[in-house]
Amino acid sequence: MRSLRFYGEGCTCPRRYGVYTERLRKYITSKSIVLEYSDAIGSAEGVSAGGLIKLKKGLTAAEELSVLAHELTHEILHSDKDNRPKDKKLRETEAEAVAFVVCHGIGLDVNTASSDYIQLYNGDKETLMQSLERIQRTAAEILEAVMADDESERETTQGEARVGVAA
Repeated sequence: MRSLRFYGEGCTCPRRYGVYTERLRKYITSKSIVLEYSDAIGSAEGVSAGGLIKLKKGLTAAEELSVLAHELTHEILHSDKDNRPKDKKLRETEAEAVAFVVCHGIGLDVNTASSDYIQLYNGDKETLMQSLERIQRTAAEILEAVMADDESERETTQGEARVGVAA
């Protein structure tokens, strides 16, 4: 299991990352990717296979968010067998690096889970350097999807505050 904790200003912990997890689920299904939960995926917490993501049942909202970001990255970057990196080390490094950036972007501390996972596949600085643009682009896409409602909530709150001051 991943060791995850939420941090940040005004931490609303489980409720907040539960919101992000739900938004990520909706984004996944909006991309016509089927999301299933199963106990029959071996020791993995999640797997993806061309339009299908399966997650282990019983993950916390934080764990689910991290695993969903990882598996969604496989769907975005690696589902086309003709255009994906041939090297599994590179594919796994990309997926986990995106999951790390997404989690960090919403205030979810993955502790050493991401670096441990990348090292499991012998990923290193050179592996990350090969894919920085792909990692950045994919993480930005996912973060935009899960944080979009935060931006509109912030704008609404700021607008209400300005109206209150003007009155």
